Amino acid sequence: MSRFAFPKTSPKLFEAMFELASKLAEDAKVSPALRSLIECRVSHINECAHCLRMHSKSYGEQGGDPVKLAMLPLWRSSKGFDDGERAALDWAECLTKVESQSRISQSHRALLEHFEEDEVSELTCIISTMNAWNRLGIAQHEFA
Repeated sequence: MSRFAFPKTSPKLFEAMFELASKLAEDAKVSPALRSLIECRVSHINECAHCLRMHSKSYGEQGGDPVKLAMLPLWRSSKGFDDGERAALDWAECLTKVESQSRISQSHRALLEHFEEDEVSELTCIISTMNAWNRLGIAQHEFA
């Protein structure tokens, strides 16, 4: 059940959001599996069931490990994530929960140990865009 249909009520805005998401996939530096993993974690934090369902499916289609997906809420205490994934997940959490500036700076320094600046920029856009989609999804859907 939907409260309103964003694509129908605001087609130009929906098209712009969709185009941004599509641009992130073009010539991507970040792997599709990592992107989907980040999108799932952001959706967990924001409690957007609609987006979590969609990106969990995408993660599986990218060859992602279903055990890793199940452990995603516990990534900090799980041994199943590599250092790069941990840095990206920490960055996603900092930006989604809007941590303090010192916490964001610490997370950014750790991220630079595993990713080039263009990848950090891309990850930041993925996280920001996912947060926007989550808020639209939450606003639209009474039940996911």
